[in-house]
Amino acid sequence: MTNSSRYSLLRGSRLSLLALLSVVLAACASTMNSGEDGPTVASLSRSGPYQIRAYISMPDAPEFAGATIYYPLDATGMLAGVAVAPGFTEKQRHINWWGSLLATHGYAVIILDTNDPRERPEARAEALMAGVRTLRAEGQREGSPLNGRIDASRMAIMGHSMGGGGALLAANAHSAELSAAIPFTPWQPAGDFSTITIPTLVIAGEADTIAPVAEHAWPHYQSIPEGTPRAFLELKAGDHFIANNSADQWHALMGRYGIAWLKLYMDGDERYRQFIDGPARQADDALFSRYTLGE
Repeated sequence: MTNSSRYSLLRGSRLSLLALLSVVLAACASTMNSGEDGPTVASLSRSGPYQIRAYISMPDAPEFAGATIYYPLDATGMLAGVAVAPGFTEKQRHINWWGSLLATHGYAVIILDTNDPRERPEARAEALMAGVRTLRAEGQREGSPLNGRIDASRMAIMGHSMGGGGALLAANAHSAELSAAIPFTPWQPAGDFSTITIPTLVIAGEADTIAPVAEHAWPHYQSIPEGTPRAFLELKAGDHFIANNSADQWHALMGRYGIAWLKLYMDGDERYRQFIDGPARQADDALFSRYTLGE
């Protein structure tokens, strides 16, 4: 079945869900405390200041089955974009909390469904780059809610498990087209990412038995060359799903590091460095079995 056929079959039910989703997302958006001079641990650990919307009506891309784009309704200026891929057998619903969270902090985010939930990381890398191209195209498409609002020069990629492996593969092959990468609990055997030149945050779980850290995330991180801004965050006793929808107990922590990484390296806002390498980060040391920075 083609992408267009699948879309036609699902469109009616998905649009009704979208209407509800838009209401819920707008209601859930919160504002930062007035009087704050800059970002704080508290402000990065919750929804950001923007109301958000989401939509699914966009041109088909052969590299992925479908997608939802989340964006800030009331943000001013041009928006940076983030493409996010799910893991093996997963769908958008397993990781889409990242879409709503990042949108409240000022990003346009596309959350993908792969053509086949069992696709390998190589196909997910292609899907992520297609997601990046889709976001750029939405910035120029007449009728798009994002028409005239996308900064095509600021794009990041993220992904879980095989989606994380896909993010690393895409960053390795397409660093010139990207600004940052955040793979979480990535799965990619024998990964060599020695040509990544964009800032990369690898998120891992100490107790991950699906993609054991010693076989996946840690050698992935080590293969990223010196001179590339990089960080390795390993959550103490964390499993394979620490950054997914189901791990809401870790959302404040995972979200804080993801937002800080994008703000620092994709937006160039030095106020966020303290959350990556400073007292604000050191306060979390008890939660990590390993936290390593390299440049």
